[in-house]
Amino acid sequence: MFKKIITRRTALLSSLASGALLMAATVLPQSAKPVSAAPIMRMPFLCGQTWIASTRSGHSPQLAVDFNRDNDLGDAVIASAGGNVVTVANLGTASYGRYIVIDHGGGWNTLYAHLSDVRVSQGQNVSMGQRIGSVGSTGNSSGPHLHYEQRIGSTPQRVVLGSTPVAYYNEYQPFTSQNGC
Repeated sequence: MFKKIITRRTALLSSLASGALLMAATVLPQSAKPVSAAPIMRMPFLCGQTWIASTRSGHSPQLAVDFNRDNDLGDAVIASAGGNVVTVANLGTASYGRYIVIDHGGGWNTLYAHLSDVRVSQGQNVSMGQRIGSVGSTGNSSGPHLHYEQRIGSTPQRVVLGSTPVAYYNEYQPFTSQNGC
């Protein structure tokens, strides 16, 4: 009798597993790429600099972070992590204005917007801490700051700097950069 119960249980588990695989195959698109764990991403500023991270409801996109400090126009913006520059664009007075997207692999990328200048080109490989541009106020911006996103594909994620998550929706949170220290 005990052997019969185990045989039935094994058959049931096998049937459930087959059903789950069939459901996953029909729900997931064939072109879906697996996403790996996020790479370590540091502050996009020089070592030792303290910046205020601003998050707020109504921000677009919601999980973006605006970094600001006094007299920051023209300050160096550096790569949060190594990767390949996949986008260098200038939308003029609209949206992000002058911006950069860096692909870090595994589905992860970062976006840096409202830049006053860009110091990299599309297709270029960059290292963590390498200067990529300068803080500006281009696009739909009300003053100098860096608009920053960590994304999977084009979907913004909650920003984590080193191992410290940015608090949402804490209007002003200070962070000191450890990038390149």
